[in-house]
Amino acid sequence: MTVKGYGSSGQSAQPTNVQVIAPATLNAGYTFDAVYEGNTFTVTVPDGGVVKGQRFIVPFIPQAEATIMEASLLPLNSPNTRGNGTAADSIPTGVWRDSLCDCCKFGPCHPSFVCACLCKPIIIAQLLTRMKMTWLGQRTHFRNTNLSDSRTEIDQRWRNTFRNIIIVSVVFFVLVTVVVPAPQLDPADPNAYENLSDSEKKLYSLNSSLSALLGFYFFYLMVQLRATLRHVYSIPEESCLCMYCGSNPRDGICSSGGGNCLCSAGVPVGWEDVCCAMFCPMCITSQMARHTVDYDYRRATCFSRAGVSNYMDDEAYEGIENVVGEGSVLVV
Repeated sequence: MTVKGYGSSGQSAQPTNVQVIAPATLNAGYTFDAVYEGNTFTVTVPDGGVVKGQRFIVPFIPQAEATIMEASLLPLNSPNTRGNGTAADSIPTGVWRDSLCDCCKFGPCHPSFVCACLCKPIIIAQLLTRMKMTWLGQRTHFRNTNLSDSRTEIDQRWRNTFRNIIIVSVVFFVLVTVVVPAPQLDPADPNAYENLSDSEKKLYSLNSSLSALLGFYFFYLMVQLRATLRHVYSIPEESCLCMYCGSNPRDGICSSGGGNCLCSAGVPVGWEDVCCAMFCPMCITSQMARHTVDYDYRRATCFSRAGVSNYMDDEAYEGIENVVGEGSVLVV
């Protein structure tokens, strides 16, 4: 069993969390060899066993000799009970709950699909609220604490995120339809723009600029959201790794914060996050909504702050410390 490298930073005393894909269906206690960065180590199948293709986590410490490592399973779909008394799955770590293309998993009329298709600002606002982020894509955590940053109730700005994004969307709609409406161009006339008066050209340019600005704003939020979800739930990039051109994918395009405006959420942003937000915005927003809430057990709503009924403030971070740990970006 070979474990493919994912941006390891070389020999380190600190363990690296490695995802291992089970080569076969194995019972608990079974051992097999895996290889990572030229080091062979023995993996022991955890309690409950594994099925072929299932991913589980191994803490890997580079050593000269082979070492037996105790593995832990990624969370499976075992129901538990949240504070509101309804059955719900724990949020998976290490892998996405389902595929990028499972947008219609709950039907074409499900709020997660409808909002992703027709009203992206609403679902983005709901996702930001679930992850306790502001309308500017910043995580509201207290940096100088030994507790889990995301669960420390210091900064409450995230509670206004849904309201603020709705206000931004309404103001934009008023601006482009009432204040600076774009003149209508005849698509069949190749000289339609040239036939406009100077004032109409200015209105058209201003309207286009406002539309581009809002589009970039929501693109930026999607990038921050996806990077944050991958960081919190330890989901590694699996695509676009060639775009790093020799740099360490674990650091992302920018290191965690580091003064770079692209990492305003305080987590590494990857090329996969950027490409998915650019080319598949509907798919990734729907996927993030399905990942953070199990709609098999929870009722989705279109216009609530978190997009789900009876949502608890800390649901997105519940149990993270007991699984892999926030920020433990896994190696594939």
